[in-house]
Amino acid sequence: MLAANLVLLGLGIAFLVVAVRGLSGSWPMIVASLATLALWVVIAVWAATNLLRAFSDAGADEAVGAMLGVVLVGAPVTGIGLAFLAFVKCGPVSVPRSFHALGLAAQLTLVVVLLLGGGSTASAVIALVVLVAWGVLWLVFYLLLRGRVDAAAYATAPASFRLPFPSGARTWVIQGNNSRFNHTHANLTQDFAWDFRRPCGTPVLAALAGTVTRVIDTNDGIGGSNNEIEVQHADGSVASYLHILHNSAQVVVGGRVAQGDRLASVGSVGNSLTGHIHFHVRQGADTIPVKFADVTRHDGIPRGFRFYTSGNP
Repeated sequence: MLAANLVLLGLGIAFLVVAVRGLSGSWPMIVASLATLALWVVIAVWAATNLLRAFSDAGADEAVGAMLGVVLVGAPVTGIGLAFLAFVKCGPVSVPRSFHALGLAAQLTLVVVLLLGGGSTASAVIALVVLVAWGVLWLVFYLLLRGRVDAAAYATAPASFRLPFPSGARTWVIQGNNSRFNHTHANLTQDFAWDFRRPCGTPVLAALAGTVTRVIDTNDGIGGSNNEIEVQHADGSVASYLHILHNSAQVVVGGRVAQGDRLASVGSVGNSLTGHIHFHVRQGADTIPVKFADVTRHDGIPRGFRFYTSGNP
């Protein structure tokens, strides 16, 4: 039990550090961070108290058992529910990821302690079921969003594009091509589209040189109309950069942009859940496959649920 208290105390402190950082985000992240602070302050203080009692109080084991009951609820609530709430809209992108990782670590700790006899059989079964359900939830999202790459379609795809965010930035692809969610031909022919997770307010860069043909940045908020910038390239194809931040456009219609020029800032506007760049290229009415010169693996084609580092100057 001593080890369990030490681990949970450490996790509690880590949660508190992350939650304080989350107070700088949008209101969903602030709410999630305040709830996390309230829950994990209690658990951290409880664990610290148990450590002190372990050396002098014969009832320490009962106190630990009660605390594990709170963790049984708190770990999935924080790691799944509050992590998802912190993911919505804008804020430090590390916060929801950290909530999820720390919640999972707390759940794993709980399972180990309970299986070693630190609680009732019923609690151990519940903890295991929650852990399995957690894994199933991840699998469902992975299968929905990872997308599928049509190798034949990419055989002659242009490979001169670069990722639409600053050089050196490492970013997670939330959703890839041909997903089972909304990157589909049936949904505005978005077969070949990507969602790059980015912090709101950071630069959206031109993936290829061209002429700006469309600028909309007057919309705001989730669920309404999108903001977007379109750039036409020398071959007639048009790149779209969606969900840009309200009033953040740095270009005008008719203006020329070089590869790597700043177009706008990342936002979460319109049909968007969180800060990201939706990017696709069209030739006529349909999206077309393109490769990225700075994606040095996977044949230059970003895959869903993978991380990539930009080389866009």
